[in-house]
Amino acid sequence: MLLDRHRIAKLIQLADLERRLTGAERMMHEEDVALLVKSAYDDASEAARAAFMARVQPMPTTAWPWSAVQVKAVRSGGGGGLVGGPGRNIGVFSPSPAAVIPPALLLIRGEAESADVEPGNRLPDRGTAEAARWEPLHRALDNWDTQMIAQWIGPQGWISPNGASSGQPAQNTEPANGTSGTNSTPGNGTSPAPLPPPMSTLSWRSPAVIAAGATVASTIGVVLFSLRGRLAPASTVPQQEKP
Repeated sequence: MLLDRHRIAKLIQLADLERRLTGAERMMHEEDVALLVKSAYDDASEAARAAFMARVQPMPTTAWPWSAVQVKAVRSGGGGGLVGGPGRNIGVFSPSPAAVIPPALLLIRGEAESADVEPGNRLPDRGTAEAARWEPLHRALDNWDTQMIAQWIGPQGWISPNGASSGQPAQNTEPANGTSGTNSTPGNGTSPAPLPPPMSTLSWRSPAVIAAGATVASTIGVVLFSLRGRLAPASTVPQQEKP
């Protein structure tokens, strides 16, 4: 299976910004969100795209594209509505696996098979004997445990605590000081993982970009265009100038 660690790291970053940023700061990062979702959507399987759309379509169109990276939670007792987003305190809420995963994660985890991928982003298929050592990572993704996920992201590939590296022979990655040897977890002032390379200079607001998708995804592309079109009149984000 394919699991792009660069996109996972970027999603962790953007999901955190979605929770904290408001106003002009939020608008400054909107294009980053759109580009991540666009690239993940382009590479996702048809099933992953459908699952993603099922999550984002019920959300307010005015929240797009941030709704694609929004992390939600429910009250520990199961009561009350979903909460999340900028300026809302979710510290007193207990996450629910069904609600806590940002919709964009469905696209990233559902990346279609391709031979032209970075070896470090390839993992054994979940449920196989070879994938047993990676099961803690999958559970962390299931529950959106970002601190745990970050411990598995390495500069050359996914790294398990037992020293195995994705796309490479197993090796000991533990340094002399006894730490994990992976990138620092969020919250200590350092980045959880290398940021992904530039994905595109085109904005996902452009109808031409969405229309360029695969034929099998044409129906979903129309829905995405509809979401963006319905938001456009209320948006204050300036459109990119055409050359």
